[in-house]
Amino acid sequence: MRLKHRISIGGVQLDSLDNAILVNWVDHAAGKDVITANSSARGSGQRITGIRRDTLDLTVRFSLALKSNKVSLMAEREELLEKIIAWAAGAKKNPIQVNYKPGRYLRAVLAQAPGAGDSSKFNTEYTMVFRAYSVPYWTDQTPSSIASKKAASSGSMTLALPGSAPSVADVTVVNQSGAAINSVTLTIGGKSMTFAGTGILPAGGTLTIDHPWTSKMIYFRARVGSKSVLAARSGADDFEVDPGDVAISWNASRAVSVTVSARGRYL
Repeated sequence: MRLKHRISIGGVQLDSLDNAILVNWVDHAAGKDVITANSSARGSGQRITGIRRDTLDLTVRFSLALKSNKVSLMAEREELLEKIIAWAAGAKKNPIQVNYKPGRYLRAVLAQAPGAGDSSKFNTEYTMVFRAYSVPYWTDQTPSSIASKKAASSGSMTLALPGSAPSVADVTVVNQSGAAINSVTLTIGGKSMTFAGTGILPAGGTLTIDHPWTSKMIYFRARVGSKSVLAARSGADDFEVDPGDVAISWNASRAVSVTVSARGRYL
């Protein structure tokens, strides 16, 4: 049945699991935002010392159109509910999408599975809660990206980042010089990071900075090929960027091409 509210995990729609599933309501709660501040040293007012978002909840309410309290349908109702819970648990590894936020996804886990209640009551409305921890924002599926048009040892460009919340930048740096590079410095959104060491980026090699997502967190990694080069890094811990025009520059000991991308995030 085609419903007004449709929700999918890993591309599988909840209501596609069985024709008896009716998605009644999807609630996007306000994010759990935390702002810390200290009193101003000069009279009234406070100075903001930190702004962060801890979590974001998505609540789904659904019912099962099995309108009978016969024992056979009670068992069928229980079986179908178990199937739905297994689908919901898949959010641990797959993104959540809703039909009215096209092109965006939420990385969340099942925080509250629906209780079965009394299986003889055919008019029960079930509730389940998904909670986003590591990235408590709706995120663009497709990153906004910009690449240098020619190889150079230094240069600058601008990335236009959509959204209303901070995101993180992914970077690839390709050695185009034909000889090993000993140092690469990147500055993105006012934050600088240097990778240095003898031959750290071999001829034709690629330095990749990205942010893989696991069920527990999103993390930062930097590799040349498959080898981590975090030990060769100094400077910023990550490239967090705000929406708008993001300034990018680089400086290397030889010619490189640079690609920077980021996904818009939304409060």
